[in-house]
Amino acid sequence: MDEDRKDLLAVEQPADARAEETVAQTCTDPAFEQLYATYFPLLRRIAMRKFTIPAEDVDALIHDVFATYLTHSSRVRELHPYLIGGICNAARQYWRKSDAERAMFSDAVPCESLPDAALLDAVARSMDLRTILGRLGPSCRETLYRFYIRGESAQSIAASRSTTSNSIFQLLSYCRRSARAAFRKKREASQP
Repeated sequence: MDEDRKDLLAVEQPADARAEETVAQTCTDPAFEQLYATYFPLLRRIAMRKFTIPAEDVDALIHDVFATYLTHSSRVRELHPYLIGGICNAARQYWRKSDAERAMFSDAVPCESLPDAALLDAVARSMDLRTILGRLGPSCRETLYRFYIRGESAQSIAASRSTTSNSIFQLLSYCRRSARAAFRKKREASQP
């Protein structure tokens, strides 16, 4: 009769609570402690050497791999390849997330020696420039980009547009004036 009660309680208990209970029991198991002690240095070495994960972040990745193993241990056929694959996937995910964060700032790596105000000013200038260029026409955007960013000569831009270099210089002058006017207008609109 006591066994029937245990089975009934196990059925009534939510799946998450049962998983947490199993994980808690496994964590205190001496076999798991031995497994952890055996594989931790290997996983750390793989993450740091192969994927160049910083030392301050590598332990959290390894703990995540072991936590995932604990929740799915009943489905793991071979432990060694599972843990190796787990740390490799965790490291790749770490860099994907890191790359996405850097992409938000246009791959500009903030310099630690710069004061925060200087970094914010640089980001604000970049955003202002994008806004202003967005207000210019496609011809101005392309010409300014090719001349100032790519460093193309007026002659090469003129050749690709079947025009003269003088007309490119006139277009550049017009585009710069338009950009300055858009900047002034934006600045005046933002001031109270």
